[in-house]
Amino acid sequence: MEKFLTAVLILHIVSGLTALVVGLIAMFTPKGSPKHTLWGRIYYYAMMLVAITAVLRFKNETRLVFLTCIAVFSFYNTFTGRRLVLVGRKNNWQAQDWGAALITVVSGIVMIAYGVWAYQQGITFYFVLFGLFGLFSLIIAISDILTFIGKINQPWMLNHISRMGGSYIATVTAFLVVNNHNVLPSLVAWIGPGVIGGVIIGRVRRKYKLKMQKA
Repeated sequence: MEKFLTAVLILHIVSGLTALVVGLIAMFTPKGSPKHTLWGRIYYYAMMLVAITAVLRFKNETRLVFLTCIAVFSFYNTFTGRRLVLVGRKNNWQAQDWGAALITVVSGIVMIAYGVWAYQQGITFYFVLFGLFGLFSLIIAISDILTFIGKINQPWMLNHISRMGGSYIATVTAFLVVNNHNVLPSLVAWIGPGVIGGVIIGRVRRKYKLKMQKA
């Protein structure tokens, strides 16, 4: 069992590093080009391995619970980012889309529950982290469910940018937290990538929104 967990950890690290490098390459290749599609596909499968290995390493320890939920949150963004390209234009949502959204809703509820538990224990740090990421997970998954049933309409291209960007932010966050070693304040390592990445995503979305309006 120990050898198996070690192999899983190695695969988790390798796939995570691959996602970090390949995701950056995909961002800087022209959208819609064959290269963008290729690097995006490699990123997708690397993130899938990150999520699977995170679940396999799951233990009922606060830090590992959070990292596992972050892996689910990150891959859900990756999954939906790809599905938006494949079926988002046609609104042809399928069982796999519903299943992924419901799993993410459960993950978000678990994170919020752990946040409440942390608050009761007087651990403000984990209360903030679990609460924020749990809320983000619920908002994203519920908005998708509302899209599936036709209650809201989200531009697939802009949503694709947000989801893939959000996925990469979560990956960077996990990398910083694991490798921080007190170089940055813990809260900065956890929240910083989201704040900076959120600003960048907002600017990119505005850029493509203007292009779409002109077209």
